[in-house]
Amino acid sequence: MPKKRIILLILCALLSIQGCATFDGLAVRRDDATRFLSDMEARTAAALEEHTLLSLDTCIDIALENNHDIKTAELEQRLAKLNRRVAFANFLPEVTFEYTYTELDRAPATALFGSLETTMQDRIVRDTAMQAQMPIFAPATWFLYALHRRGEELSHIAADYTRQMIALQVTGLYFQCLATEAVQEMLQAQRNAAVTLAHEIEAYHAEGLVTDADLAEVRVLVIARENALEMNKRTRQLNYAELLSAMGLAPTASVELDAAPDIAPPAGALEDWMLTALLEHPRLGIADRLVAIEEEKARIAITEFLPALAGFASRSHSSNSFMAYPYVTAHGFAGVMSVFTGFANVNEYRAARVAQEQAFLAREQESLSVMLEVVRAHIGLSDGKDNVRLANAAATAAETKMREEKAKMKEGLLRPSEMLNIVARHNEAQANVINARYQKQVMTAIARNALGATYFEESKEQEAEEDSNQ
Repeated sequence: MPKKRIILLILCALLSIQGCATFDGLAVRRDDATRFLSDMEARTAAALEEHTLLSLDTCIDIALENNHDIKTAELEQRLAKLNRRVAFANFLPEVTFEYTYTELDRAPATALFGSLETTMQDRIVRDTAMQAQMPIFAPATWFLYALHRRGEELSHIAADYTRQMIALQVTGLYFQCLATEAVQEMLQAQRNAAVTLAHEIEAYHAEGLVTDADLAEVRVLVIARENALEMNKRTRQLNYAELLSAMGLAPTASVELDAAPDIAPPAGALEDWMLTALLEHPRLGIADRLVAIEEEKARIAITEFLPALAGFASRSHSSNSFMAYPYVTAHGFAGVMSVFTGFANVNEYRAARVAQEQAFLAREQESLSVMLEVVRAHIGLSDGKDNVRLANAAATAAETKMREEKAKMKEGLLRPSEMLNIVARHNEAQANVINARYQKQVMTAIARNALGATYFEESKEQEAEEDSNQ
């Protein structure tokens, strides 16, 4: 059997064995899960080993480094840059090089007459050829490159917008965790107060001063406070898990948060906010690039009517000694122009103009949407301020009311069941103060985000100014 046939059979057998191999999905999933957990634990340990107390800035820093949505946006940004470089290659000359080696059993010959013959070619021939082609007039190439440049700019804005949204998400979760922490302390104090009140009611019951119903109600109050305390613990665990997940860390890690910063609201009136948002909001920057891309597509459609010109040059060589001219050089120009086929180019141009008008309308709709978000953010921030003022006044009134009612109960002028209602309203007022304060901070962060900025960016600018002043 010839050697080439044996090698071919071996290769076919190897390919058949590879094709029949099975995929052990369970083993692959187990290995991937183990590797994922190991990498996540290492990443979490590296992010938290330098911080015993996490501030909002630190949480956002960690999220910007580890969040998977941000990493995906950065990969898309890199792909857009590479696509732009690929488009730029159309401007460069195209150079090709060919080399062939031919070895014959005997030199080709042609019969003359009788047994006479004459050789036509060398038995061994080496041929080389090099050709270069350079586009001279190709308008579609220019507009295609401009289109990819707009795409690269769009990916850059989209990546920044993703970071902005992740910073806002981390900010909201940060304040939510602090709120559950404060509520946890308040619920613990309420549970202790309920236990103390229950002991007092039991003492009154032993002396016959309160009824069995009053004693049962206060015991129910203790159970309710204990349930609320445990439910808030579970809510706190979930909030911390969501925060750590947004930061790209293990949801089960243990962290402690620093005190809440005071986020400064945007300056100016509502009209100033709208103007700032229309100029700086990333979504409108993305819409601008989408319009520009459709404009480039319309220009590309126009170029279908124009010819494309290119210059070329080539040089070849053959080692065949029978050739009169072993070196051959050629150069010239080549042009290509498409002819209408069912007026396809005309319709493509019309479609590109319609898509361009659609992009204009989409940008106007996005502008209206951003303006509406600014109005909502402005109203939400105003409501947040009013809620804080109302919650503080209600808490002060509830505190005064509870002191007065406690004095009445000690004098026997107030039933324990009535006192329980006073305590419940006092606890609710305290919880409202905590929620209103943190909700105001979140609404401030949302207002800044509606204008195309974040608290995180403001804090970094302040740090830069402080460093420059020093």
